[in-house]
Amino acid sequence: MLKNKKVRPLRAISLLLLVAFFLAFFSSCQYKEVKIRKPPSNRHQSFNFLARKGMVVAAHPLAAQAGLEMLKEGGNAVDAAITASFALNVCEPFASGIGGGGFMVIYLASEKRITIINFREKAPSKTFAEILKEKEETKNFGLAVAVPGALAGWSYALRKYGTRNLADVMEGAIEMAEKGFTVSQTLSLINKDEFEKLILNAGEKTCYLNQGLPYEPGDLFENPELASTFRLICSKGIDEFYQDEIAKKIVKAVKDKGGVMTLEDLAAYEPIEQTPLEGSYKDYRVFTVPPPGSGGIHLIQLLNIIENWPIKKWGHNSTPYIHHFCEALRFIFSDREHYLGDPDFVDIPIARIISKEYAAEVASKIKPDRLLDDYPFGEFEEKAQKKESTTHLCVIDQEGNIVSQTQSINDFFGSGIVPEGTGILLNNHMDDFSSAPCSPNAPRPLQRPVSSMGPLIIFKKEEPFLVLGSPGGTRIFSSLTQIIINIIEFGMSLDEAIEAPRFFSFSEQGKAGSISLESRFPAQTLETLKRIGHEVTIKEAFDKYFGGAQGIMIIPRKKLILGGADSRRDGYGAGY
Repeated sequence: MLKNKKVRPLRAISLLLLVAFFLAFFSSCQYKEVKIRKPPSNRHQSFNFLARKGMVVAAHPLAAQAGLEMLKEGGNAVDAAITASFALNVCEPFASGIGGGGFMVIYLASEKRITIINFREKAPSKTFAEILKEKEETKNFGLAVAVPGALAGWSYALRKYGTRNLADVMEGAIEMAEKGFTVSQTLSLINKDEFEKLILNAGEKTCYLNQGLPYEPGDLFENPELASTFRLICSKGIDEFYQDEIAKKIVKAVKDKGGVMTLEDLAAYEPIEQTPLEGSYKDYRVFTVPPPGSGGIHLIQLLNIIENWPIKKWGHNSTPYIHHFCEALRFIFSDREHYLGDPDFVDIPIARIISKEYAAEVASKIKPDRLLDDYPFGEFEEKAQKKESTTHLCVIDQEGNIVSQTQSINDFFGSGIVPEGTGILLNNHMDDFSSAPCSPNAPRPLQRPVSSMGPLIIFKKEEPFLVLGSPGGTRIFSSLTQIIINIIEFGMSLDEAIEAPRFFSFSEQGKAGSISLESRFPAQTLETLKRIGHEVTIKEAFDKYFGGAQGIMIIPRKKLILGGADSRRDGYGAGY
């Protein structure tokens, strides 16, 4: 009797172990959909998204889910990226859309080739060097609007590298704009910050205000005018935007606000395909956008400089690490002001700037215990109050194709100008030109302004390892570098690296600017930096000033795709 009582539990345990074995066996023999837990809306902790076949990471859950549905329906990474881009135009309207522009990095797995689609905006043909001095607060008037490139760029990428048509990739965004979605805390806060600009340029009846007032969290946001615009583009093609009725409304809205854009400017716009800029950090290879994107060239430059220092020994966010990093940034911003412009108009010594030799020269000038008296070459005009409205998304499909795309309308809600009946927010990217007529980045007719964007793909042992990008204006390449170093040198997971505290500095008139740090840094670190001579500015714990990075990490040996999404915005990853 006693013997039987012992055997029954043992049989039960054996049965459970057998069931567990078969479950493990079958799960290892076939891919299974990975159910993604939704993170809390106020999360500020490590949270990796997992998948095996494909992944979309974007700055809003609805956009990530829209891209994922396209992957599940058989679309490739380009199809999914553009699907998510149109969705972001609806659910993250303050950050990007067809009224703006950007850069797309594409990895074609079957060809083992990377290409760049540059759909950065261009200055109107009637632009002149002193145009930014015409009015105070030019960035909120018609003179601030550059010729939009997003729709042309997405359409070009879709035709050449996608498998679906415009109607397919716009369907979800149209439905979302018509039915509406719930306003997040992020959208509500930014809506309140930009209320005066929207009242001034869009009027109180605009859909970007709720009956003349900012939206509150939980409100329903609908954009039927944008849905109608999207439907028109679906049926008639992008010529409707660049040549026909929508184009006329864009030009009228810009001219009514004092701008100089013409119908000919819109009709002449074309995106360009470019060869990627390549750099390296130790055993890793970096592929990113060339100028006029400055984020890529300066990220490579910064990684080259850091390679000269024992940062792992110094420790993560230690005083020596922050000090040396910020001193390097000050040299880089001097180079940025002195050299960077549109390469179609100015000569840029790219090879020299990203060379290991030049990096070693810069590193050798930096002192461990004090600030330098000056940082050679030009000056960097830091616009401290500027909060660039940019967004990033990453996609990988089951064939291994990858898209890393950063796009923008510049400031939050761009210029605030919405052409009548279109629902389109126009950019204010003319503000990215330098106000100094002698600058290589001075505004000229049909020139693309320098951008801080730097979407990238990093390879390890000839295989894609990390897909990354961020908004954040002039903080973009600094933030991305910190994330990369957090992973490679300090062994963090992708989301830990994204969520870690950030810092930033610049040079102004050849002199050191202050260091901006999130408030999570220890008081002792701040005091030591001050003793070295740094002026310190404290930002919020998870401040949007430092962007909102999105990333994907590929781990081939485990057949895993990891997504990391920044809680500084409404970042989210969706995979299967």
